[in-house]
Amino acid sequence: MSESKSQPRRSALDWIEFVGNKLPEPAIIFVILAALIIGIAALGDALGWEVTPVQPRIMTEAGVDAAGTPVFDAAGKPVVRPLLDAAGAPQTELVPNGAPIAPRSLLTGEGIYWMLSSMLRNFTGLPALGLIFVAMLGIGLAEKFGFFSALMRSLAFITPRRLLTPAVVLIGANSSVASDAGYIILPPLAAALYLAVGRHPIAGLAAAFAGVAGGFGAGFFPTGGDGALTGFAQDAARVIAPDYTVNYLHNAYFKAGSAFVVMLAGWGVTDLLVEPRLKRQASTEAGSDSSSDMALTSLEKRGLGASLAAMALVLAAFAALILLPGMPLHGDGQPTLSDGRVVIHHAVEVLPAGATTAAPPHDILARDPLLVAETAVRPRLAETPGERWSHVIVPIIFFAFLIPGLIYGFVVGRLRSQREFVDALYHGVESIVPVLTIAFFMAQFVNYFAYTRLDRMLAYAGGSLLVQADLPVPLFLSLFVLLVVVGDFALSGMLSKFGVMAPIFIPMFMMAGISPELTTAAYRIGDSVVNIITPLNSYLLIILAVLQKYNARAGLGSLIGLMLPYSVVFFFAWTALLLLWWLAGWPLGPGAPLGFSPAG
Repeated sequence: MSESKSQPRRSALDWIEFVGNKLPEPAIIFVILAALIIGIAALGDALGWEVTPVQPRIMTEAGVDAAGTPVFDAAGKPVVRPLLDAAGAPQTELVPNGAPIAPRSLLTGEGIYWMLSSMLRNFTGLPALGLIFVAMLGIGLAEKFGFFSALMRSLAFITPRRLLTPAVVLIGANSSVASDAGYIILPPLAAALYLAVGRHPIAGLAAAFAGVAGGFGAGFFPTGGDGALTGFAQDAARVIAPDYTVNYLHNAYFKAGSAFVVMLAGWGVTDLLVEPRLKRQASTEAGSDSSSDMALTSLEKRGLGASLAAMALVLAAFAALILLPGMPLHGDGQPTLSDGRVVIHHAVEVLPAGATTAAPPHDILARDPLLVAETAVRPRLAETPGERWSHVIVPIIFFAFLIPGLIYGFVVGRLRSQREFVDALYHGVESIVPVLTIAFFMAQFVNYFAYTRLDRMLAYAGGSLLVQADLPVPLFLSLFVLLVVVGDFALSGMLSKFGVMAPIFIPMFMMAGISPELTTAAYRIGDSVVNIITPLNSYLLIILAVLQKYNARAGLGSLIGLMLPYSVVFFFAWTALLLLWWLAGWPLGPGAPLGFSPAG
């Protein structure tokens, strides 16, 4: 009895972790979710569910003069004007924008054929798959030979313990400039660094992941994602104002301010809540001897010096390739296949052989055994043009760790044969085998969701409910952020969600006096803060693998319980910054206003 009374009481986060870890293994969870999608889509198809895509339209009325007589223009056509509400603002209504969307059942001949024929493509098409595999070849080798251990122990002597967390979170919040590479590099490095300075390694992992994922929409530098958001926002804005232009840096000032808010919030959550809780739990054996023998031997110092010099040379070589005019990585480029072609995603119609189609001959891709023709829908590049360096992030990571790791291993005597070299390459891949297994089942679930159209139906239904509400601007923005958070559990990917939401919300918010730039800023918040807990984030599996390195018993519940405080605090702190920004009237970026005048 006395022993049970001496046990500490479980906190809410402990209960979340406890319940979460009682759930099936992640791979089984995604199998169950995929089965639910199959069942729900079949039920919706049988019951005739439909959701109509909508877009806002300005309500108009016939123009009349002071005497109430209809007014005509010079061409003799009746003049129409916006219908104003009591406050003098134009009124809008939601009108259909295309045919109703109905669920597409997977329990049909076509559905079963698609599930089986797309199984491999669903997996290999995961955006994170190639980055994870190739990057881990170099990173795993460097870890195997001891390069990371030596680097972290050396940094431990020069980094103040109290400033470690804000530095890690701030670096993470700016890592999106290198696409998704921050997910792969920073969390394991931060865990090793915290361990080296005698702090809990899982706290370092959590701080880094919070910065990289939770602060994804923040940062001091423009990213490739900013360009895509700009295009979506501008297309949506021109529904209301045909000449409206959204510039590439439209959220630059807000992103920079957000980076500091994310840093401060992540610092507070890590040092005041997460790390004290981890210490109470004493969940890792590694943490108990973290301060043992941190000093580097003379041989390790020589190896570290040589490997860091090699890393500097590798990065300098890539910098020259990027910055010098005429060099291979300077300027803009478009990735192509070996035959000079590019991969394009295009909607098609598939008809029996011998059928007729209205498509012109040059749009017919095949005639036998089936007729396959392109539709009028605009195609989409699988890899978009942009700065050449942005297309080679993975090779840069690979060589930046492979070469220093090889040199360190050779100097300290751990690389003496081809076999040791190959074993070190295997080391990184072996560590992500569980991740690849889970990713296979997750890929099926995500693509089933898209195939059944349930993702778009959910987005349009929720969006229509929100935009029909007549609410003050601060409440509008807060609820929109919350809706994006909820949507992140249905639609994966920053751009895919915005592609659905932008045509609905940007025009409607413009009629409510909210600029497209402000709507995009609110979207960044909702998309970012839930990245650290949504199962649809494929990189969550990488973080789970690192977590299990320090706590073998950790499951998905452990990771969600660890990261949930960051998600909640980031939501409130970042949304508060947005509302403060709006109240203060600060521009969101160069030439990026907060408001929009429908009359203008």
